[in-house]
Amino acid sequence: MYPLLIFSLSVWILIATTTSDAYVFWYEQVVQFSFEASPNFMDLLITSDIELTSQFYIIQKTGHMLTFALLYSLYFYWWKRAGIAFLVTSLFAIFTEILQLYFNRNGRLFDVGIDLVGIIIAYYLCGFVTREIGHRKRRS
Repeated sequence: MYPLLIFSLSVWILIATTTSDAYVFWYEQVVQFSFEASPNFMDLLITSDIELTSQFYIIQKTGHMLTFALLYSLYFYWWKRAGIAFLVTSLFAIFTEILQLYFNRNGRLFDVGIDLVGIIIAYYLCGFVTREIGHRKRRS
């Protein structure tokens, strides 16, 4: 079951990553692609487009955290190896931000940081839940 969920979530992330307009994708469920063969990788370093007062921006970044937290959790419970799940999910976060540059989107290292916040939160939550389940089994 975990591989199917991971595959489905990963495909959804890739579609959301490569669609030309995140706002139109989110609110109108329209998927459009526009490929850029030679992106500017320096765009990964831009921070001037951080809009903490924009409702859509906050929703989008919350989605980043939750999506990558869920992806980490799925990998963790499938593989039972926190380090590998952390590494694979983090690499996927980096990959998706670089990939955005090829689709005229704003790939940013700042977003990788937001993804990592979600992954770290999931890392600790999964560890806590796993320990609690272990404690309860030993008490029974």
